[in-house]
Amino acid sequence: MEHLKEKFIVSEKIDEKRIREFIERLLPFCKVTKSGGVIIEKAELTTVEKIGIALAARFLANSLDSEISPEVNGEELSNSLMIPKDQVLARLKELRDEKFAFRVSKGVYKVNPFKIDDLLKSLENKYKVRK
Repeated sequence: MEHLKEKFIVSEKIDEKRIREFIERLLPFCKVTKSGGVIIEKAELTTVEKIGIALAARFLANSLDSEISPEVNGEELSNSLMIPKDQVLARLKELRDEKFAFRVSKGVYKVNPFKIDDLLKSLENKYKVRK
């Protein structure tokens, strides 16, 4: 049973090697400020891509600096990404419906860590970014 438990029940935490890989792959797309703001590096990204990247970046930044919250609200995303709040909230709902993000509390979201790799593969393929 213990062997089965280890295979079936997984942790939401990502191991250090995977965190390092994800951060390296996110670098062509964004950076995170010490205060947790996300700076998008590619102007041609869609709004939903920017928000997905921001959610992933905040989660990963928290792995490096516990002062940066892995959770983010619509207001923070709107200010950081310079996207109108109503658009941010609409895209967050889409990302939640796609199971890319979880709603932690009213207006506060966190990335589904199991979906980060899918986002990165999609962005790398679309924008021809080499790993």
